[in-house]
Amino acid sequence: MRASNVTRVTETQATFIAVFHGNTSQAELPMNSVVIKDFVQAVSNSNNAFNLSINPNSAKILESPVTDPTTAPTPRPAAPNTAAPITEALIIKRVIFRSLLTNFTSDLLNPSSTAYINRAAMIEEQLTRVFQSALPSSFKSLKVVSFRSGSIINTVDVYFSSTPADSDDFLIASVLMSAAASITGFDIEGTSIYVNGITSSGVSHNISLMTASCLALLSWLLSSQQWQ
Repeated sequence: MRASNVTRVTETQATFIAVFHGNTSQAELPMNSVVIKDFVQAVSNSNNAFNLSINPNSAKILESPVTDPTTAPTPRPAAPNTAAPITEALIIKRVIFRSLLTNFTSDLLNPSSTAYINRAAMIEEQLTRVFQSALPSSFKSLKVVSFRSGSIINTVDVYFSSTPADSDDFLIASVLMSAAASITGFDIEGTSIYVNGITSSGVSHNISLMTASCLALLSWLLSSQQWQ
């Protein structure tokens, strides 16, 4: 007996050309993926007269006039503009003044009490109008901070835009002193006004000096006319 080596071919690669009707335009040609799918289904059909099995994953198009469209990545929406808004730097002036005509009650120490809420709203409403009228270009807002006894000492924060001239401590005290005669429901003791720790007595002193100077000038003018 003579032995011989036998080699069995387990896989075979085949290349073929698919030809479509000559009148078929390139736009009418099927996509490469469709051709491969139809080919695999046709060969794998059990009704075929030939006995042939293929590896579906091995079928591919080597050359074709058709290019399958690629799926473009979904564009991400543009990120919203998260730049921080430009905020205006404000000047805060703490104003303290005394109300002599109203007795202090302990519920004014509680910001949630009806007495505190009503008094704060009354002061904020009226003084807001006062500052808006006197300093319209710089005044922004006003908020009551607290009340304490003696008779009632009111603490208020007043907010101004960054205009140093309009937020001068003496000017703010002068606005409050001028408003004392027109407000209702509470009173402002003119000599008790403090703005950032500066007492209003300096305002009164400046006003007194101005008044004295005006009177002296008026006296000089009258005496000059008498000599003419």
